[in-house]
Amino acid sequence: MLFTWWRNRKRRKILASPMPGHWAAILDQNVAQLSRLTEAQRTLLYQRVQIFVKEKYWEGCNGFEITEEVKLTIAGQACLLTLGFATDCFDRLQTVLVYPDTYVAREEMLNSIGVLTEGTSFRLGESWGQGPIVLSWESIREGGQIPDDGRNVVIHEFAHYYDAIDRQFNGTPLLSGPEEYRRWNEVMTREFQKLVSQVQQGQETFIDPYGSTNPAEFFAVCSEHYFEQPCLMQEYSLDLYETLRMFYRQDPARQY
Repeated sequence: MLFTWWRNRKRRKILASPMPGHWAAILDQNVAQLSRLTEAQRTLLYQRVQIFVKEKYWEGCNGFEITEEVKLTIAGQACLLTLGFATDCFDRLQTVLVYPDTYVAREEMLNSIGVLTEGTSFRLGESWGQGPIVLSWESIREGGQIPDDGRNVVIHEFAHYYDAIDRQFNGTPLLSGPEEYRRWNEVMTREFQKLVSQVQQGQETFIDPYGSTNPAEFFAVCSEHYFEQPCLMQEYSLDLYETLRMFYRQDPARQY
């Protein structure tokens, strides 16, 4: 309780000063969804951006320089996810790591017969649950400036953050009660299995095929489509759209 009081006191101090005027221009350029928000949503996003920028530890990787634009672009895109929640500035996240472009990461893979192998993969971003979020600036900027292609690495990785709050990386974020969990399990399982079947049969899919990897990636990929292509998602599956709306507590399709 003492920590919460201290954190809220610090946040009130941050918000006591207005957001610098030039920040709005940067956000408008690199967070295209801002143009669809109501005035109240935009004001709330600005406040949460101020807090996010000040509270997180930022680190550039491979010689990348963390600039004001980098911080604002990431914070602006990430805070889109929070607008339906009364208080949320990704409190458990402490560190954001940013690479200039696609980066190589080491990984361990368990094959179908139980043999563990080590290798490398090229990545645009990753989330470590209670650890840092890692992002690629090239993908961040592209995702923010193209608002309707269904691809946004910041939305994807911060959806993973929500998934991992309960320390279970399983495609199910914290929900408010048994009925929400029942509906989530029913709809998300059905839609995930439908995507897996479409991919296996070589069909063209609305949901990015990467979402067929596992339920955690399915939730993250669906979150990208939900915020970037809400009307198309409604046409594809109203149940899927409404299930995500139940969690995020906002209705981006109404902003079109």
